[in-house]
Amino acid sequence: MSTSGHREIDHTADLGFEAWADSLPSLFAEVVLALGDVCYDRAVVRPTDQRRLEVCGANPEERLVRWLQEVYLILESELWLTATATDVVVDDGTIEGILHGESFDRSRHTLHTEIKAITYHGLEIVQTDGSWRVTVIVDV
Repeated sequence: MSTSGHREIDHTADLGFEAWADSLPSLFAEVVLALGDVCYDRAVVRPTDQRRLEVCGANPEERLVRWLQEVYLILESELWLTATATDVVVDDGTIEGILHGESFDRSRHTLHTEIKAITYHGLEIVQTDGSWRVTVIVDV
């Protein structure tokens, strides 16, 4: 049974979310879902297309920020919405995985929030008792 999840959190001037999972790859998949839920109605996005994504970074936090930046760049530049992320592999220095989703369709999709930046503010990936957790603040 998976113990992954996410929720939006209150933040003074920006927007944030908290994500948790039972493994680091699952955590990186979960933050993609959380970002989607912040930006659009992810529940109506069909996973009809795939995108392979790979990012590098010096530490897990840098890799997470770059991962989310790339997911958001695909949304912003191509109007492509992610429904889910699978086959996520977190290696020394890289994260790779497959995004499943579809192109924006005005008749079915609604965009909620435009993000200026994924920030490092308060970002720390923590492992406790076999569970992984992160809080992400985005600049809106």
